[in-house]
Amino acid sequence: MKIGIFTDTHYCQIDYLGDIRRPMLSYDKIKATMSIFQKEKVDMVFCLGDLTDKREDDTRKDSLENLEILAKLINSYKIPFYLITGNHDHLLLKQSDFEEKFENVSPLTLQKEDITFILLDANYRSSMQSFDEAGEVWYDANIPPQQKKLLESTLKDCKQAVILVHECLDPTVDSNHIIRNAGEIRQIIKESGKVKMVIQGHFHPGAESIIDNIPYITVPAMCEKEDMPYRIIEI
Repeated sequence: MKIGIFTDTHYCQIDYLGDIRRPMLSYDKIKATMSIFQKEKVDMVFCLGDLTDKREDDTRKDSLENLEILAKLINSYKIPFYLITGNHDHLLLKQSDFEEKFENVSPLTLQKEDITFILLDANYRSSMQSFDEAGEVWYDANIPPQQKKLLESTLKDCKQAVILVHECLDPTVDSNHIIRNAGEIRQIIKESGKVKMVIQGHFHPGAESIIDNIPYITVPAMCEKEDMPYRIIEI
């Protein structure tokens, strides 16, 4: 089984956000990446979040139009597509906006052959209010109790699993990018003995670690400069 992965495109109608983010280039990068995935016959594509972003003066209408542009492009490839929303996706848009454009949006679990894919949603403040409810705070991401329980029960019942999330469970990356209750989630992962790998975005430089004999892969951001990082992973 082959899966294709990209993350942190931060698409909106501006050439530069900060010094190195190139949001306008992301459309062509996604198009090129999806074409590669199609050629390589990947079974599924996962976007690890921050699909969208905004200019300083953007309205919700502007963000909805940007989302529509990307959804039309991605869905045209007819490859099973799964979106884990990121913190920037909640600046002007709601979870329901993404659910209207894409069939499969986190949090969810799916079964492919003997692998269970678990897509977590960490877009919750420490108060456990969602970013939709309380507003986005990029450095205060948390896995809420209901998802922790679902993670435990899913891992108990499955044969082996791959976990995907936007914000980072890897404790070795910059601390502001780490999910606040990541230690609790890693303990659940460790005790299950069933997780083959954890795949995440959010930390734009990317990273790779081995924790409790489990690979933690942080995919680099697609929006940086003219880079076009993506991953094709065989499982």
